[in-house]
Parts: sequence; C-alpha cells; structure tokens
Amino acid sequence: MPGGIQSNQNNQESERWNQFYGKLQKEIPSQFFDIFFNDITPLEWSENRLVISSPDGKILSHIKNRYMHLLTSFAREVAHKDVDVQFKIADKSSRKKNPVSGKNKNNDQLDFFNEERSEEEKQIRQESSKNYINQNYTFDRFVKGPSNEYAYMAVLGAAENPRKFHNPLYLFGGVGLGKTHLMMAMANHIAAQYPWMNVLYVPSEAFQSDIVEAVQKKSGLGYQARYRNADVLLIDDIQFIRERAEYTQEQIFHIFNHLYQNNKQIVISGDRPPQQLATLTDRLISRFQSGLIVDIKPPNLETREAILIKKSIEMDLKVPREVLRFIATHERSQVRLLEAALIKLKFSCEMKNKVADMSMAHEVIQQISHEQKTCISVEDVLSEVSRETGIKQDQILGKSRMENIVWARHIAMYLVRKTIPDLTLLNVANAFGRNDHTTVMNAEKKINQKIDEDNSFSEMMKRIHETILGHGMGR
Repeated sequence: MPGGIQSNQNNQESERWNQFYGKLQKEIPSQFFDIFFNDITPLEWSENRLVISSPDGKILSHIKNRYMHLLTSFAREVAHKDVDVQFKIADKSSRKKNPVSGKNKNNDQLDFFNEERSEEEKQIRQESSKNYINQNYTFDRFVKGPSNEYAYMAVLGAAENPRKFHNPLYLFGGVGLGKTHLMMAMANHIAAQYPWMNVLYVPSEAFQSDIVEAVQKKSGLGYQARYRNADVLLIDDIQFIRERAEYTQEQIFHIFNHLYQNNKQIVISGDRPPQQLATLTDRLISRFQSGLIVDIKPPNLETREAILIKKSIEMDLKVPREVLRFIATHERSQVRLLEAALIKLKFSCEMKNKVADMSMAHEVIQQISHEQKTCISVEDVLSEVSRETGIKQDQILGKSRMENIVWARHIAMYLVRKTIPDLTLLNVANAFGRNDHTTVMNAEKKINQKIDEDNSFSEMMKRIHETILGHGMGR
C-alpha cells in the first residue's frame, strides 16, 4: 500500500497506520487522494503524536490547510485518544530509515515552512511567479452557451483534475470569444485548489520575448528551468509564433516533451486547429494534436444577451432589455466587443446623466464599427494573411506569378478593402506596388466567387477577418 508503514516498524504501529490510511482513502475522492496522499509516510506514531512525512513541502502544506480536521479525527478514532498530528519534510536519510521511535536527529525540526532552499531554487520560483494571470477571470464569470459549453467543460475538467483528465489540451477559436478567459480561469482554479502546484500562464509573444532576453543575457539554463519547473503550463495564442522563429519552436518542442513525459498539465490555445498553423513545424503540430482538441464558436443571440446581462450587473449598469437585445443583435462576432459596448454605454450614461436608451445604443455600435476599421493598417492585414497562408509578406508584395502567392495576394487585397474602407482602389493597388486599380477589382471578384463556392474557404476568410478586426480593437 502506498504510504504504508515500513517493515522495520512494530506491528501495532503498522496496524494503526494502515487503519488510519484506509479511513482517509475511503473519505477523500480518489483524484485528490492520489495526488496528495500517495507519497506520505508515518515518520513517528508514539502514544500522543503522529508525524506525517513527505518529500514535498507544498503537499504537506496543502494537507495541513485542507485536511487537518480529518487527520485529527481519524487519528483519534484509531488511537482511542487525542493525537497531535504534525508534519515534516523528508530528507534522503529519513526516507531510507523511516524511523518510528523518535530517534531521528531531525525530529525537532518539524516545521517544514522553515525548509532551507538554495538561491537557485528561490530564483526559479520567483521567476515562475512572474506570469500574466488576471484574478478576475474565473469559471463563475464565464457565460456558457451552445457555442462554448464543450470547451468550458473540457477546461474545467482539466482544472479540477490536472494531469489526469486530458493532456495536452488544445483550445481554439476566433478572436475575443473567451479562450484567454478560460485559460486564466483554469490557472486561478488550480492555484486555489492546488496551491502547491506551480501554474505558469504565458502569451506566446511573451514566450518569444523571454527567449530573446535569455539569449541576450546568456541565461538559457534559468529560462529553461522556469518553464520546466511548471506543474501546469498554459501557452496562449500559439498562432503568433513566427515561422522564422526556429529556436523558439525548438524550445517549445523540448519543454513540451519534458513536461509531458513528467506528467505535467499542458494547455495550448490558438485561433485555428493545429493542422492549420502554417508557421509551425510538423513535429510541434503533431504534439498539439496528440491530446484533446476543443473549439469555441461565436455565441448565438441568446448567449450574447446572457453575457450582456451578466456584465451589466457586474458593472452596476441599468440597461433596458430591448437595448441589450439591440447590442446583442448588432455585435455578433466577439464577446470582447460586447464588453466594449457596455463600457462605452456606461460612460455615455455617466456623461449625459441619464439611463441607457436606444439612441445611445445606436451611437455605441457606430463608434465600435468605426474604431474597428480605422485602427487597422495594411501591415496588419499582410501579417495575418502571411500567418494564415504561410506565404511571406515580401512575396505577397512581390511580382511572383506562382499560383499560391497570387492567391495570397488576392486575399490580402480583398481584406484591405474590407477592413480599411477609407482607402480607394488606387490606394490599395499602390500599397501592393501596383499602378492599376483594376488589379484590386479583379482580386475582389475572384475572392467573392471563391467564398460563394467553397464553404471551408469562406470560413477561413471569416476567421482572418475577425482576427484582423480583433487586433484593431486591441489598440
């Protein structure tokens, strides 16, 4: 039996411990018992004192904070008297001897909170704590609906039972649909339920920046230790890893393998399925495909209304139901934009000192529509088309007549026209190094025809369009 008393202990103490351990095993759910109690041992059980030992101080801390009432109750039942339950981190010598007679030299050092750590260990833990988790993102604040319920349940399952549910977990969906909310909710949930676990959330762009900084400072070992020390690693927006960032991709590959082989939870998010990540290597895509893949779709009208109702209550903003329905009807693509609409509506109410009405809602929707379009540049479009198609930006702007390059060029021209309406046909042509506006007209015609004929292409264009609009809103 794991955690059982060793053979050099007397039969009475062994029987006492096995009864105690069995009671815990029956009372505590198996998924938690396996994590917290599988590696504990009785360092000492004298008449009035039980010393429980484990090599991991974080586990002992969690047991003490969450299960102390069970430990004292079951120890009393087994011993038929009150028992003082204490804890001690096991060093190598105590793990080998596992004494029960109280003769271990370190028995007077029972407070594992005073465990000495090397400077290197302290530095790693300090670095690991430098993450980007927003405490406001929780599962309770996430509004479920038909478009996201499957993703919600998958992430919640992994949060409640990390390393034993689905690993790796890959989450994908368009911009502003709640991927980051779910990932941070998972991080916050695990931090609350498993405080001994080292949870590390990082956007992919920050991951790349960490690598660049590590290379510049020649601190590669410290960088690797930070990520390999994680019990749960969440990498957000993996699609932003650049095609030419070979070293970054190599580091992700090795960190992924290390964590997976050591049964650590890995969660990745992207704006598309793994097989459509054109900028990533095949071996990395293969790793992402090896676990559970779930998607988040745009919310339906009912879910959008529910989101607006919940957010307006949180903001202490009184909004008539017909106003909320109007906003939900006119903003369909992103949850993020629904929240932006409420923020603008609240500001308008405060400035005008009046309750929200339909005229104010119309103004808000018009403002958001205008902001989406005016904050986008040709470079934004080129960057996203390049990322989606795998065609480099200089090739899109070049003179090549290769079919795949020409097609990427048509897509980019079409999207520039759609997202930056202030540009004329000639402006767009000039941006692509052309002098004839009919080139842009021809591109729009071909893309529209392809959208009408090919559903998968239509979905791809919608995804790129929403991503570009999302970047415009993020500024």
